[in-house]
Amino acid sequence: MTQFLKHQLYDILNRPGPLWLVEANLSGANLREVNMEGANLTEAHLNGSNLEYANLSGADLKQVKMRESKLKGAILVGTNFQWALLKRSDFFQANLEGANLGDAEMKETIFLEANLKGADLRKANCEKTMFEKANMADSDCSEAIMEGAYFKEAKLDNAKFIKTDLSNTDFREASMTGLNMEDADLRGADLRDADLRNANLKGVNFQGGVLQNADLSGADLTGADLRNTVMFDVIFTGATMPDGTVHE
Repeated sequence: MTQFLKHQLYDILNRPGPLWLVEANLSGANLREVNMEGANLTEAHLNGSNLEYANLSGADLKQVKMRESKLKGAILVGTNFQWALLKRSDFFQANLEGANLGDAEMKETIFLEANLKGADLRKANCEKTMFEKANMADSDCSEAIMEGAYFKEAKLDNAKFIKTDLSNTDFREASMTGLNMEDADLRGADLRDADLRNANLKGVNFQGGVLQNADLSGADLTGADLRNTVMFDVIFTGATMPDGTVHE
């Protein structure tokens, strides 16, 4: 692993062209507002680093170690974070549109108001992760672990949560139109005032959850488990119910 002195790092960051920083040790480094677009940071160490408002669009951060780092407002469009360790890092208002976060470790990470439109989070560990008010439209979170995650007021339209662990999650007031949650685990989830119109909810386990005031118009609930679920004032107009009948 390469360890840089302050003057060496300054020299490297000011060189033209995409940077090659494979396995570099940048833990604790102040990289605020730096331009590392397209850089190769595979297996680099960035624990505790400051990358606020930095540009890492198209960069390769596969298997990067980035615990408890600051990425507020960072530009991460199309960035590759596959198998990265991002536990407890802060991506507040960061732009991760189209980013690859597949298989990443993101437990207790903050994506408050972040843009994750079209991002790939398949099989990622997002236990107790904060996605409140994030834009995750068209994202793919299939088979991810998202137990206890927060999606309050998030935009999740046309997203995929197929076979995802969403137990004890908070989806209050989330926009979830047209999303696919087939065979997902939503036991104990809070979906009060959520917009689930035309959603694919086949085989979803809602046991012990709350759907109060949710709109499920046109949703497909074939085979879903609604036992012990709170369903006051739920809108089921045109929805396919668990037994296959269509609600009027």
